Amino acid sequence: MKKQILKTDENIFEALEVANSGYEKIRLDLMLVIRKWFKKSGLNQQDAAKALCCTQPQISAVLNTKYEEFTIDRLVKMVSCIGKNVEIKVLEAA
Repeated sequence: MKKQILKTDENIFEALEVANSGYEKIRLDLMLVIRKWFKKSGLNQQDAAKALCCTQPQISAVLNTKYEEFTIDRLVKMVSCIGKNVEIKVLEAA
């Protein structure tokens, strides 16, 4: 397999030829927003779960990047619970 170095804004899932790479990238990006918020918040997982309108096991799954356990809709709801807005852009295919 040929080694490839990706820029930070590139889609790792697309590079790995994962089906639905755009969908997977959106989920990962949303989880990274939540993880960053959690680290800055100083909250424990139980209190963070209350703030994110979810359960402690779900917080644990986010922190462990188990993106396959979440839909985009669920992650958007969690992000909105911490006062963030989500914007989705639709672009022409390359």
